[in-house]
Amino acid sequence: MAGIPEHIIDQVRERTDIVEVVSKYIPLKKAGRNYKAVCPFHHEKTPSFMVSPAKQIFHCFGCGAGGNVFNFVMKYERLEFPETVRDLAKRAGVDIPVTSGQSAEKASLSETLHSINEMAMQFYQKNLLSKASSTASREYIQKRGIQPKIVEEFKIGYAPKSWSGLLEFLKDKGCKDDHLEKSGLVIKNREGRFFDRFRDKIIFPITDSKGKIKGFGSRVMDSSMPKYTNSPDTFIYNKGNHLYGLKQSWEDIRDKNAAVVVEGYLDLLTPFQHGIKNVVATLGTALTLEQVKLLKRFTDNIIILYDADAAGENAAVRSLDLLIEEELKVKVAQLPKGEDPDSYVKKHGSDLFRELLDNAQDLFDYKIGILLKRFDSNKLEGKAKIASEMLPLISKIRNAILQSGYIKRLGDLLSIDEADLKKEMSKVKPDYTYRYQPVSPLEPETAKSRMAEKILAGLMLEDDIFIGPVRGNLRCEDFQDIAIRQIVEKLFFSFDKSMKITPSKLIDLFGRDEKICACIAELIATCDNLVDKKKSHVDCIEWIKERKLKDERKALCDEIKAAQDSGDDAKVVDLVMKYSNVVKEVKV
Repeated sequence: MAGIPEHIIDQVRERTDIVEVVSKYIPLKKAGRNYKAVCPFHHEKTPSFMVSPAKQIFHCFGCGAGGNVFNFVMKYERLEFPETVRDLAKRAGVDIPVTSGQSAEKASLSETLHSINEMAMQFYQKNLLSKASSTASREYIQKRGIQPKIVEEFKIGYAPKSWSGLLEFLKDKGCKDDHLEKSGLVIKNREGRFFDRFRDKIIFPITDSKGKIKGFGSRVMDSSMPKYTNSPDTFIYNKGNHLYGLKQSWEDIRDKNAAVVVEGYLDLLTPFQHGIKNVVATLGTALTLEQVKLLKRFTDNIIILYDADAAGENAAVRSLDLLIEEELKVKVAQLPKGEDPDSYVKKHGSDLFRELLDNAQDLFDYKIGILLKRFDSNKLEGKAKIASEMLPLISKIRNAILQSGYIKRLGDLLSIDEADLKKEMSKVKPDYTYRYQPVSPLEPETAKSRMAEKILAGLMLEDDIFIGPVRGNLRCEDFQDIAIRQIVEKLFFSFDKSMKITPSKLIDLFGRDEKICACIAELIATCDNLVDKKKSHVDCIEWIKERKLKDERKALCDEIKAAQDSGDDAKVVDLVMKYSNVVKEVKV
């Protein structure tokens, strides 16, 4: 449980009301014993999202999402389980103990560095806004068109020219030299003296999605180089692990199910203040695997929008492989030559900027367009070179239908036989294989059987009074649906041990498996509107017992035929007797 004791997780769950938590994110309306809302996890007009205060679970009848309060926060805020527990523990007033001396030391250092960064941000912002400070910094902000509300929202600041302005400020706050050095905000010279890392620069705090300041970026106000410098890697900050603006943009990214990825701070800030808020910046680096995984928490649709120069083009091409390997849908928007997102929005406005994003090319069109400029597709060598550049990219696409389509497009474009392209691609193809399994609709009998299983499992989850009769008549193996069988196994185990188990606790026993969580919520919701639950309970037990006998009868028929074919008369007689006994029990 990532170092968090089980009893602490239980405490957090017990002290947290799911209705209270969910209502902080979306408006809930009372509907009988439960609450309903428009689902935050898919687009809908009619509310199909239900929260049960009695069972402390949620379920959406539209998209199937479901689980307990941990699952809701994890899904809504795109957090990992340990982060979610810590967040809810803080709200509930539950202390999470540190499990070892080393862990305690690390936790203490992390807290100290975050505190130093917070104080530094306040120092920088005060220097930008103070009339007693440099007017050049405020003039630069105005010149770049950054509005006061954006300065406040993104906590933009100014590092004064002084060699020790921040150092003295932090020392006065009681910060120790070794902590200041570890923060990366000061540098030690050869004589052992410290001085400020950032001087006479505009400062951009870099936060995680929760708003904790991890590091800082800076920009010069003139034409000197380098234009940008960032905090060095520290105990709490690694440049390739964070995305600038994610704290401010993640809700828009989730709501629009798309993220626009740009390079620099101003490339993000200008579109943001013009209403395009589903934007993040890579801090001036090529997209990293850690950043891709971070984006994947919030969306599976990515639009790359880098500067219209050679460096931007190369960075976009390098990003494609990473995004595809993580099974994200990728498009690339192209700016006019010499433009960046900041300059384009200022010149052409937000409507044309949105149009540019809407017209973004898919990964095939973008990369092939670049290659057609570099190589002559009319010559055999050029065709071979283009194919050799495209095939590794296409090979990373895991969807077999999409991959086949791109192969066909490449073949048509280069006038190369698809078989030859596939042969070449087999040399670079990744190790994974495709398992396309078409989903067939359930037969009426199967659908009825699954509904009987759902009702029985749901009733047992709703009230443990139903567990005993089911346990006395059926085995776990009698439940054919794998997820339901796993749930029933846990319910039977708790019954045998005389243990009380709530649906919310049961969800945690499955290790936050999203499918199982959704299944548990669905099972409870299935039983919510049953008119006569006791009758349904009895009927479903009988239905499953009957199905079991029919399955046994069919199996015996197959065995009898096999015994007859092999000439084993003694076995035939034995099987026929068993068959007769089963037939007597089958009602239909």
